[in-house]
Amino acid sequence: MVLESDFKKKFCARLKKEVKPKPLAIIQYQQSSTTLAGFPDTIVFLEALTVFIEFKRSKTAKFRPGQKEWIKKLNENGHFAFVCYPENADEVLEQIKEVA
Repeated sequence: MVLESDFKKKFCARLKKEVKPKPLAIIQYQQSSTTLAGFPDTIVFLEALTVFIEFKRSKTAKFRPGQKEWIKKLNENGHFAFVCYPENADEVLEQIKEVA
């Protein structure tokens, strides 16, 4: 089983290495009483846009309340939001490279 934190670290390292131009910043946070419930846990600032990523341990991992709704709402409003798990990591990275 892949630990979500290990997967997230490796994916973000690949983002920094492979996305051109390099991300300006990658912000990761833990859910708490001061964050919006279900909001994606990683925000990637690129030069021209912002990407939101919700990491999951596997394709079958359960969503917390509001997570799917936030991904949908962000995409509907012109942002790029993804759910990323080991099984689709290469695809998500390629999509981010295309829009960067």
